[in-house]
Formats: sequence, structure tokens, C-alpha cells
Amino acid sequence: MIQYSAFRTWQAMQKRSNNSILALSVGANHARREMDQASDPEARARTLLNAVALTERLDVKATEATKIFESAATDTAFLAIPQVMALHIELCVSTIVECQQFPGLIKKQKEAPGRWQVPLLHETLRFGKFETSADELLDFCLKLRNAMMHGAGKVNEKLIKRWEKLSPTAVARWEGLAGRPFTYTKVDVLPTLGWPEVLATLAVTKESAHEINGRLRRALTRAQWAEVIARDYRDSTTVGRRRFNAAPAGHGLSGPELDRVVQRLQGHALTYYRDLNMTADELQAGRDAVR
Repeated sequence: MIQYSAFRTWQAMQKRSNNSILALSVGANHARREMDQASDPEARARTLLNAVALTERLDVKATEATKIFESAATDTAFLAIPQVMALHIELCVSTIVECQQFPGLIKKQKEAPGRWQVPLLHETLRFGKFETSADELLDFCLKLRNAMMHGAGKVNEKLIKRWEKLSPTAVARWEGLAGRPFTYTKVDVLPTLGWPEVLATLAVTKESAHEINGRLRRALTRAQWAEVIARDYRDSTTVGRRRFNAAPAGHGLSGPELDRVVQRLQGHALTYYRDLNMTADELQAGRDAVR
């Protein structure tokens, strides 16, 4: 799988978010179990969890603490889902910035990508391809995120209509990821949210990112990919930039010195862009193009 720099950064951050969310889930469930197993339900939670930092602030009984840890999943969902979506939006913006290096690849807009409406980001990164179930669910997650950000998490008409318009494939995919359907009672009431919805949102953004990565691969020519690789290597580290800019394009480097620069680009390409099988000549041309 080709992994341009923005995608690699997103993968690392998404993995961190996923692990952090799982850690919170494990911690809350473990604490709740400790409360459930307390021999004295009147015991203070801070006494039962005295080995855990900050529990001295939890001055409630075990029975009350159980309810707190049960609600932690819902409260975390309201924090985590917007964060997961923000991370994905950042990937979309970074990808479009990369694409703007090549005139004509995407439709030009008056504003910088960071100021685009999110649906425009998603539509642009389909590169004219039909909407997939991951695209549908990503839009649903966006509506869910908007409800959390702007409506205190309460269900609104836009969110309900988007859920109802999902294709059977998308609905089945969401239920498979979350282990349950999206559940609500009516408009202006909080939906049922918890760890399942958080993990489903993580999975949806991951699937969407891989689709974007695949579409980008098909959208760029080999010459453009050579430029992407050269720019990625140049900007990845200070050492990479210094070596890359050892001399002006077409000047000062020849023979072994030029070969070493191309060899470094080949190593970078083999690490992150192996599927492209770029040649030394292509990489050298890419280097010259972005100098």
C-alpha cells in the first residue's frame, strides 16, 4: 500500500487515538467491576481504588461510582467522535494540499482547503468516482459530529434523514462495526452512544482513508508520483532536506554524488511507495522537478 506522508502521519495519530480510546474503555470497565465486586456497597470509591491516581477526588459510594463508570462510555463518545472526525478532516485537507501541487488534478476553489466545507473535501477526494458505503458512513459520522458540536449531542433532523438514507450495505456495515444499529427515540433527544459508536467511527474513518489513498494512486501519473516521493523525502527530516538540496537542480552533482542522492530516493520509495516500482531515472526527474 502506497503511504504518502500525510497518510502515514494520519495512520500514526489514528492508531494512537484508537489505543487511547480502548485504554479509557478498559479503565472504566475495570473500575466498574471493582465497584460491582465491593463487599460493602456503602464503601467510598476512593477507598476501593486507592492505588489509582486522582481517585481521592471521587468521593462517592461504590453504588454511585458504578453509575459514573457506566456513563463514562457515553460521555467519552461525545468527546472522542468529534476528535476522530477532526483527525480525518485534517487528512483530507493535507491530501488536497498535496494534490494542488498538480494543476488540473482537482477543481480550483477560491479558499484554501482548510476553509472548505467538509462535504466538499469528501466530494473532491472521490475524484469523480461513485460514492461507496464508506463515503456514506463518513457523511453520517460527520452529521453525528455536527450534532455533538453544535447541538449538545441531541439528534436533529439532518442526522435522522442521513441515517434513513443510508444504503442497506452501509447500514449493515455500521451495525457490523458497532454491533448494534444507530438508536434514538426522537428529535432533540440524545441518541444511544457508547464505546461501540466510537469504535465504529474509528473504523469508518480508517476505511475512508484507505479508499482515498487508493484513489490518489490512480489519479496521479508516474511523473507526478516521482515528484510526490521526492518532496516527501525532502520534507521528512532535516537530514533529508540537507541532502536533497546539496546542489541546484542540474548543477553541481554528477557521477557518484548524484547516484547517492538517487539511491536515497530509491530507499525512500522502496519503504513507502514500493508498489509503484519507480526507476532511478523517474526519481531523478522527480527530484529535479521539485527543486
